Amino acid sequence: MSMLTRPAVLLAGSALLLSLACKTSKPDASRVIANVGGEKITEAEFQDVVRTLSQDPKEAQAFLTDPAAREERANLANRLATSRAISAYAKQTGLDQDPAVKRQLEQQQATVYFQALAKQRTVTAEPTDEQLLAFYKEQIERMKAAGQAQGIPPFEVVKSQVAQGYKQKRMADLQASILAEVKAKVPVTLADDYRPAGE
Repeated sequence: MSMLTRPAVLLAGSALLLSLACKTSKPDASRVIANVGGEKITEAEFQDVVRTLSQDPKEAQAFLTDPAAREERANLANRLATSRAISAYAKQTGLDQDPAVKRQLEQQQATVYFQALAKQRTVTAEPTDEQLLAFYKEQIERMKAAGQAQGIPPFEVVKSQVAQGYKQKRMADLQASILAEVKAKVPVTLADDYRPAGE
């Protein structure tokens, strides 16, 4: 899917990514493209945000340079400036100190961190036919064990569904692995009356 057709994705990550992009260690001498309450958004920051939001460097570069994408660039710059203005206003009004808001931000931040960990570790290579066939056979064995082995279509007929299931299982395994790693590195102890069953 083209970056030009993903304004919702760009908007969803823009506020957080803008705040991350603002904390660069070297001075930014690029052109200022927006001024928000005295804070500058530079062209270099904007380019970093676009590159971070796109998984395809060529797509990001096209978005940044294609004259036909000018309006989309302008819309994104406006959304980034608006996000920064909302954050500044929240600080001015003390909303950033509201305990309920802090809890929501903490939850969203944890979700973003988890998604970033998963993205870093996601294998993008397509599964081989051998991997898919092994997964298919594994699923058949599970169905047989549950007494549901009637009418199973041949592998070639359901290969695309098997591939989708394989990828979903791989993602679920990855997420479980990340959670196990987090629990090993950052132990969590819950009071008995707050511990979920099976923990």
